[in-house]
Amino acid sequence: MTTFKLKIVTPAGVYKETDVEMLNLRTATGQIGILAHHIPLASHIEISEMNYIDENHERQYFAIAGGFVYVGENDTTIITSAIESVDEIDLERAKSSKQRAEERLKSSQNIDVLRAEIALKKAITRINVKTTH
Repeated sequence: MTTFKLKIVTPAGVYKETDVEMLNLRTATGQIGILAHHIPLASHIEISEMNYIDENHERQYFAIAGGFVYVGENDTTIITSAIESVDEIDLERAKSSKQRAEERLKSSQNIDVLRAEIALKKAITRINVKTTH
């Protein structure tokens, strides 16, 4: 299968630059799969699971904290605030984050509800990626 360049960028710099056969992620319009020679595309990425098939035909799984994807003629770039591979996810930390977010949402204090909901979604995504792959 033909590969294409995938570059993942975070605020800390280039997280990963690799050749992939296929990229799967959830955009604002739904789940998509990207192959080599995909039509040009620019889209928002949802907080979700992302995976790709590398040049060794192995599927790699990640929890991504949203962002943007740009598909060019020969390469694809993802810009995100945070991304973690299955191996990088600390399950206990993710469970603690989930619990804190749930407690904030249940509290009667004046909190930033949207921020707590985003934190909860990120924690749940990390837990799901770690426990299912």
